[in-house]
Amino acid sequence: MRLKNRGNIGKKAIFVTMRIHFTVLLLFVSLLGYSQKFRFNSSIGTSIISWHENQATFDFGAEISFQKPDKKQRFFIALKTLGNLSNSTIDRNQYTFIEPPLNNYNQPITATEPLYSQYRGGQAEAGIIWNTQNKSNKARLIPSISLYSKSIGRKINSSRRDYIEEEKYSIHGLSAGIGVLVPGKTSLSLQVKVFEPFFEEVTLYGRYVGVPYQRLVSEKVPNYKAKLDIVNGKFGLGLEVEILNLGGADNANSKSIQTSQALIPSTLLTYFF
Repeated sequence: MRLKNRGNIGKKAIFVTMRIHFTVLLLFVSLLGYSQKFRFNSSIGTSIISWHENQATFDFGAEISFQKPDKKQRFFIALKTLGNLSNSTIDRNQYTFIEPPLNNYNQPITATEPLYSQYRGGQAEAGIIWNTQNKSNKARLIPSISLYSKSIGRKINSSRRDYIEEEKYSIHGLSAGIGVLVPGKTSLSLQVKVFEPFFEEVTLYGRYVGVPYQRLVSEKVPNYKAKLDIVNGKFGLGLEVEILNLGGADNANSKSIQTSQALIPSTLLTYFF
């Protein structure tokens, strides 16, 4: 019961933290709203996380950018959250866990009892994009570099709503890419990025003996992203595909996490203030 409460508290803490982040962004924009150098946008959309299962999420994003009228480079800070929309059934042939000691408060899960997963995540990015000046009407390359942070988690429940375990990844590193910007009444931009982690942390915990709370540094593998943005006036549509290579981690006192890959296509509808 304690671990179940800890999971609920952790989930609430994530939402409270992200709410604070977006509140700070909105306050910052309200103070600088009279300057043409700053621009703010907010977005809503959906993602399909194809990881151990396929699951849809509801996404919310926000971004602040800064660019002087006579400069080519644009500075930006962007945040995005991904929240679970529905549970996905786990393939019991692909999932194993360590049975706990039996007592009146901890009954075993049968081999045929359905298990369900819930996904969630978030990301933050801060960096520079070059050749984004508004006065030029020519198509041009737009290189970019940024600090990038990504988190993704998978929580597992039984059909009795018992909390079983959760694995989470936090990846922090440097992202660099190149793109093409085609300006006009309706502008188009296509970007391809490589994300190289400096640090990747795996958090694994659950209510079962043999799956204690652990923090494990895993192998760091490059990740990739491609994004198409279409902007007309104050509205924009973004189409994105991200490939996350999540390294495995071993621990003699805990359940090992196998190397896996998550494919995340997503869409975002954006409004520019």
